[in-house]
Amino acid sequence: MYTHLRAAAVTGVALLGLTLLPAEHSVGTDTLPERRLRTALLDTMDFPEGWAGDSARSARERGFGVPQPQERSCRALFDSAEDTAERAGFAKTESGPFVTTVLASHGSQDAARAALATFERTAAECRTFHTREGPGRGTVTVAYEAADLDLKGLGDESAALRFERRAEGAGGGTPVVADVVIARVGAQVVRVAQAGRDDRGTDGLEPIADRAVEKLEQVTEGEDPAPPPDQPGTTRL
Repeated sequence: MYTHLRAAAVTGVALLGLTLLPAEHSVGTDTLPERRLRTALLDTMDFPEGWAGDSARSARERGFGVPQPQERSCRALFDSAEDTAERAGFAKTESGPFVTTVLASHGSQDAARAALATFERTAAECRTFHTREGPGRGTVTVAYEAADLDLKGLGDESAALRFERRAEGAGGGTPVVADVVIARVGAQVVRVAQAGRDDRGTDGLEPIADRAVEKLEQVTEGEDPAPPPDQPGTTRL
């Protein structure tokens, strides 16, 4: 049974693969206008050297990136249905890892909490989802299965989940994982997802998610976030 995100009271409780995390602190509660929402969105200056901007078109052409579930009911894991949502994508190399972020402003804190509740229900229902991967006519159907992901609490409340890829009808292959973090800051909700091989070439998602929430908190407090001093950013692939 799931414990509702708002009722989570201990750090690192993993239930059916979903890690429920408490708030560390709260910031402003106002809904951000579109311009400020874009200011809070991750950009290449927030990443270590070697990362570049990525696009949905590039992901379609290469046939791999942060997964897009074939099951329509599972798409809320990695994306938001809000009209206000702003999106960005990034890649470390042309073969990954890949990161996407989706930032949405909701009409109120209650509406933002409801968005996290929707994510919780989706995570419970989508223990396994399927997607097509591979370029051109070489696409294959693969399954992603939920697993535990232990991250610290972010924002006012947050949750984290890992999916591990399993190729349909295949006898193994390179392990691939897709991690997603969702966090609420006031009336805003941010998702950060990373997909790539489960090896030393794929860094953990936590620093990226931490930066995404930090920027959102700063903008919500009326500040203009400055780029991290040790993150020079890169050009687009």
